[in-house]
Amino acid sequence: MSAVAFVGLPARVAAPRTAARGTQVSSRAAITHRGAGALVSPARVSVLDRRTTGARSRLVAKQRALPPSALPAPTLVAEVADGLEGGIQFLYLGSLLAILGFAGFIIVRQVLIRRELDESAKNMGERIRAGDATAEEYFEMGSIMLRKKVYTQAVRNLKLAAEMWQGDQEDLAQIHNALGFGYLSTDKFAESVVEFKKAVELQPGYVTAWNNLGDALEQLNDRKGAMGAYEESLVLAPGNQVAQNRLEDIKRRLSRLNQ
Repeated sequence: MSAVAFVGLPARVAAPRTAARGTQVSSRAAITHRGAGALVSPARVSVLDRRTTGARSRLVAKQRALPPSALPAPTLVAEVADGLEGGIQFLYLGSLLAILGFAGFIIVRQVLIRRELDESAKNMGERIRAGDATAEEYFEMGSIMLRKKVYTQAVRNLKLAAEMWQGDQEDLAQIHNALGFGYLSTDKFAESVVEFKKAVELQPGYVTAWNNLGDALEQLNDRKGAMGAYEESLVLAPGNQVAQNRLEDIKRRLSRLNQ
């Protein structure tokens, strides 16, 4: 026997093809675990996965079981934010209800006032149509029409009241002031100035009439006369904001014109 026979061929060369295929299958079945540097079988990998999943489940269950004081900061922040949001919504709702309630009160009040004025005008109109109305009743009717903003009828009744008046001069001053307001509201500024001047002549301390006179003179572009009326009103009532504001406005406009 020759020496060549003892040396033989390498196993991978001398092995049959079927054996080589088996070796490839077994090598594919093995998984290289690079971190440990060893081969790990699929069964062991499954065990590791189950252990990891079980640990995560226990961690989640532990976090759920923690009391609110031990929750992570983001969870507490979220709960506080939810509480604040609920408080803001409640505040908005309360404000809306308050506004609606106030608006409803104003509407109901206006309706009641309007109904009362209509009833008073009806009763007073019946007396006037009967032809035996007094100056006081004409004055009352004119005042009602002013409040209802029916200025034409107001002026007509107030003129009759002023013509028929035989009472106190201070009360007559109120009639002329009301009549002047009726003219002012219908843009009859010259007529309103006449009536307001009559009112302050009859009652020099009539602050409202002085304010109205200043307004009427402003409408006629008589700034000097308006300033005089407002200044007289401030002498009688130093805290009169109406006269003070109008007087300052006229002075500002005059200052701009002189620049």
